[in-house]
Amino acid sequence: MNRSVLLDLLRIIAISLVVVAHVGQLLGHASGDFFGIKNLYFVSLGGVGVSIFLLLSGILAGLSRSSHQESYLVYLLKRARRIYPLYWLSLPLCILGYALGNGLFKGDLPELFPNGFITDLLGSLTGFYAWAGLWGGPYNPPSWYITLIMNLYALCPLLLWCMQRWPHQTLAALFCISLGARYYVGQWGVPFVEPTLLGQVEGWFYRQYGFMPGRPGDWFPPCRLFEFGLGLYLALRLPATIWLRLNILSTSVIRRLSDLAFPLFLVHYPFLFLIPELAELGLPIWIGLMTYMALMLFAAAAISQLEHPLSRVVDQHLSARKL
Repeated sequence: MNRSVLLDLLRIIAISLVVVAHVGQLLGHASGDFFGIKNLYFVSLGGVGVSIFLLLSGILAGLSRSSHQESYLVYLLKRARRIYPLYWLSLPLCILGYALGNGLFKGDLPELFPNGFITDLLGSLTGFYAWAGLWGGPYNPPSWYITLIMNLYALCPLLLWCMQRWPHQTLAALFCISLGARYYVGQWGVPFVEPTLLGQVEGWFYRQYGFMPGRPGDWFPPCRLFEFGLGLYLALRLPATIWLRLNILSTSVIRRLSDLAFPLFLVHYPFLFLIPELAELGLPIWIGLMTYMALMLFAAAAISQLEHPLSRVVDQHLSARKL
């Protein structure tokens, strides 16, 4: 399929909502507030942005569904190839941002492995901190998304198979599963994990705010099946021309900003400390914000450029394998 301006614009909107929410929370602005149904779907604008990202991922997975002759392992490797090269390239920057924001900027030495060397090594390399109850880890909290999207990609072939045979029933089932999972984890946390007495007390206090400790409603895969599945459903049920309706607006700026959405998602959070630091130097907040965004877009563009040759090598290797 030709590139879709509609999907590009949705990707730009999604990352904009995420960044606006995080900046709003940093500055105590209403744009960072949470809303919705507590312990079910209680989110900031950033949470809405993540829902759009999941919808887009489902749409793209449905539009570019793999050949039936491709092995499951090759399929997973191709999905990982879309996520991990950029994620790994962002890691050094995120660790730098963590170190600077946690004291190095002012001459103090931060704790480099706050959860222990092995936990932080494995958690940061895989992005699977959330399964250890550590959200996204110390270096880049939004990296919990890696946990979620890789699990959804792993389930995608099964979801596609069901969608192709029973589209309406499958979508309805995914809605019920997500709703039930959200209710469960909103009340008791992740299934099969027995909380301690202290954990139960902590969970009660967290529920008064709107979500359980570790926010499993965000990253626990059954809670997000409907958003991803809705993308698959739309890709399979709507004519392919729907996604090309806005292509008359196609510009290189839209395409480039869309390409930077995921790299920007990966690098923006650890450097939020720059905004108040620039304000302390006497700069107006709006100048600090513009400076911060310029630096983050530059960083996102840099890792995006570095990712291209790495991905080509991976693609060539996958094409040569017959699994």
